[in-house]
Amino acid sequence: MKMRFKKLFALSLMYLSSSAISAEPNPYDWRSVPKSGDQIVMKLGHSVNMEWSSQTVALKRFAELVSVYSNNQIRAEIYPGAQLGGEREMVQQARQGVLQGTIPAVNNLAALAPSLNVLVLPYLSTSTDESNYLLDNITPTLNPRVIKEAGVRIVGWENTGWRAFFYKSDSPITKPEDLAKLKMRVPPNPIMLGTYKAWGGNPTPIAWKELYSALQQGVVEGGDNPVTDVIGMKFHEVINHMTRFHYTILTHPIVVSERWFQKLSPQHQEAVLRAGKETTDYVRWWQPLDEANWWKQAEDAGVTITTIENEAEWMEKARATWPQHYEKIGPDGEELAGTALSILASYPNK
Repeated sequence: MKMRFKKLFALSLMYLSSSAISAEPNPYDWRSVPKSGDQIVMKLGHSVNMEWSSQTVALKRFAELVSVYSNNQIRAEIYPGAQLGGEREMVQQARQGVLQGTIPAVNNLAALAPSLNVLVLPYLSTSTDESNYLLDNITPTLNPRVIKEAGVRIVGWENTGWRAFFYKSDSPITKPEDLAKLKMRVPPNPIMLGTYKAWGGNPTPIAWKELYSALQQGVVEGGDNPVTDVIGMKFHEVINHMTRFHYTILTHPIVVSERWFQKLSPQHQEAVLRAGKETTDYVRWWQPLDEANWWKQAEDAGVTITTIENEAEWMEKARATWPQHYEKIGPDGEELAGTALSILASYPNK
């Protein structure tokens, strides 16, 4: 078994160090990790059940790298498709140490770790590189708070892409007034709901799993999500428009149970942290390429794609809501928002 693992380890390093990873299958898959009785089992859960999902890609890569860097002493078991519950339920299981890790949307984790609402503030960053820079530099500040609030530790990040409007309409959304004529599904996050109201929209909180039928039946006429989700979930069958803009990027922190993490040896802790960091780097390379492909699929499916007019107007209305949301971040919400802005002000490519 050790010889087999060494071969897999060598293959994995060759694969991971390649500058042209292309579409070839990964020779080191988390399912191929040899099993032994003395391994630490790391149960990971997530809410989607599609191979194309960037959450799936990220969690599989994380599982593989943890096995590699722990010398096969930690073996992952992945439970997709909300088998273990919804995203909030899985975080609660991780707090208790029943589940070792998960990858929730940041706006869902914020329900248990309010400090993360700072990342939900609309138009906090306006480019993917800016967003990545912010996450890298604010995570050391956020992590102690998230551990205290939710009992989980952030070890890496995944982003699915910028949320875009998708909807069924005779005309495109290009300015805030256009939202008033549509019923739009919004995640049940108070900051996101408040943003829509500031634009004059009609936000309707609906569970993700109920959204397709809600669109089909006309309960809502649209919503906002990255193109990956819109086309991957076949929403293009019941909508005809998408509008691109940059009000928020959908990020998913890779989190592990703090209770479990503290029981690991220093060597195993380092393996988990290294795996999280390298998973983040991998997803940041892979995701933009993947997202471009999904936009091409949207176009091929006959979806009319537009870009909003005068994004500065949208930004002004959205950012004007920040003060009413500081308390949702915490008693020092304004200070934490200021920390985020200070980090972004130091972004070298601004």
